[in-house]
Amino acid sequence: KLKGPSVYLCRSLPKMEYKCEIEKEPLHASSSESDSEDEEEVPFHVPTSEVVFRGHVQSAVAVLSVAAALAAMVYAPKGGVFDPMACIACGYIFGVFCFQNTFVEWPALPGHILLLLASAMASLLAPTGLQHVGLWANWGMKCVAWAIDVAIVISGYRLMVRGPAYAHLGEGSLEGKTFVITGCNTGIGYETAKTLADAGATVVFACRSEDKALAAMKKIVEECAGQVQEEQLVFVPLDTSSFESVRRFAGLLEKTGVKPQTLILNAGVMLSNRSLSKDGLEMTMATNHFGHFLLVQQLLPGLLAAEGLGEKPRIVIVGSNMSYLHDRFDFRELEVVSGDEKAMQLYMEKPYELFRSYGQSKLANLHFTTELARRLQAKGSKIPVNQIHPGEVLTEVMRDMHPVIVKLNEIFRPVAMGFMKTPTQGAFCTLHLATDPALATSDNITGAHFVRCSPAPLSRAGSDEEVADRLWTISERVTNEVSVV
Repeated sequence: KLKGPSVYLCRSLPKMEYKCEIEKEPLHASSSESDSEDEEEVPFHVPTSEVVFRGHVQSAVAVLSVAAALAAMVYAPKGGVFDPMACIACGYIFGVFCFQNTFVEWPALPGHILLLLASAMASLLAPTGLQHVGLWANWGMKCVAWAIDVAIVISGYRLMVRGPAYAHLGEGSLEGKTFVITGCNTGIGYETAKTLADAGATVVFACRSEDKALAAMKKIVEECAGQVQEEQLVFVPLDTSSFESVRRFAGLLEKTGVKPQTLILNAGVMLSNRSLSKDGLEMTMATNHFGHFLLVQQLLPGLLAAEGLGEKPRIVIVGSNMSYLHDRFDFRELEVVSGDEKAMQLYMEKPYELFRSYGQSKLANLHFTTELARRLQAKGSKIPVNQIHPGEVLTEVMRDMHPVIVKLNEIFRPVAMGFMKTPTQGAFCTLHLATDPALATSDNITGAHFVRCSPAPLSRAGSDEEVADRLWTISERVTNEVSVV
């Protein structure tokens, strides 16, 4: 193992340095401001999309249905039976459903979830019905009912929380393939990297913290007990909030000789307070959108060249159903703030809300996904570009929130495990898109948003091609990078 000043690889490589040189003219703040001078004013509290409204309706109908069932039990002729097991089963299924609707988990409600909800409702009413016909006193009937209640809870966790898994990757099935994963030293990214490496792939850890990345790489080697060799894991520093760091990463990666076949854009932040990146951009948008946009532009020529040699590159973007949150994209969030102290102070005093900023950045991810897919197809390329929603996952995404929220998250973590995915489960959809042979080219599908390993419908805001094209143009100018597509 050799360590250079800018790059660390588990396999032996010479020490190296790479200095980023940008010959293009830097972007001035006025460039992006001119785009927003005549911009329609978007209210701070952006109206929610039709998908969010539909989720609220679904939750309201669910609550009213349970209330109606309880009322029917109370006023039953022979009295209602409030069996604890039935109440727990029904409460769990409807509780998870309403909780997930809060995070726009069900943009489209599949039939098997409707059937599960109906089954939970039936389990709540069954004891009262059996009491009415004189069968509830029978212990055998009670045991059957309780067994059904347990089955409903298990099915609810499996179908609603965990979701479907990716196809099993055989030992050595990914040997010879290289994956670049941003932000993979912990959480979903770590589990993705571990699974890919365990199947024989080379994984590039594109992370900010060298110490955390190296610790994660060491942990993977230990946990995989001989299945993963040290030379399969490569660390190259990357901070997606910094354009200089992104360009340096691309240069260092080229010098290592590693040729990536798949990009997994996993890094992301959710910040509780407004802050600025080194390039004068709102930090959430800079990290979640602009940095990944520039990274793709830097690596896309290599992917196109690999495709020309008969390989099947892919681009997987880890997005979120928070992209459904708003009914429009606020281009004013793309403002580049100059180094002037007064301008920075005025910008920092603007109102800020965590989910507004995060939702807008994830809507930008979706627009980037669809626009990149369209441009690649227009160029004649079959590189698939798809976005995934990992679900509600117990990760470190809340590490930058208020200390009180972080503490509450730690306290209620055992309870949350019944409602939220583990990082391993959160990586299922990413692995599905990155490895499923049926998704190796855009012939099957591209420019899609996947939820639970299946494409989900886009909102009206998310499917607006004009907005996506305009965001692309602005992103090129902000990053000072002209795309090859």
